[in-house]
Amino acid sequence: MAEIHSEVRPLRHKRKVMLGVLMLGMSLLCILMTILFLYVNSAANRRVEEIRHASLDAAARREAKVDKLAQQVTALQHKLDALPDRTAEQTADKVKRVVIQDEPPVKQ
Repeated sequence: MAEIHSEVRPLRHKRKVMLGVLMLGMSLLCILMTILFLYVNSAANRRVEEIRHASLDAAARREAKVDKLAQQVTALQHKLDALPDRTAEQTADKVKRVVIQDEPPVKQ
């Protein structure tokens, strides 16, 4: 009969089991890293959205403030535009009064 070397068979089986365990461990590591990546990415996306909303709110407040200041500037500009007209009218009225007072009465 033929002789069977019993040492060879368990050694091959043991190598295959170790290779399978190694591959299973690597697969679990990849799954764990994928889950970790998705969690971190989701948290980062959430933070980016919070920052975006905060910046939009700040921009809206700035726009409202700019609009308010623009209205105030417009009102002041109208007042400044009307000021020379009133000053000119007042000066003309004063000059007329002074001229009328300084004129000698007309003899007829």
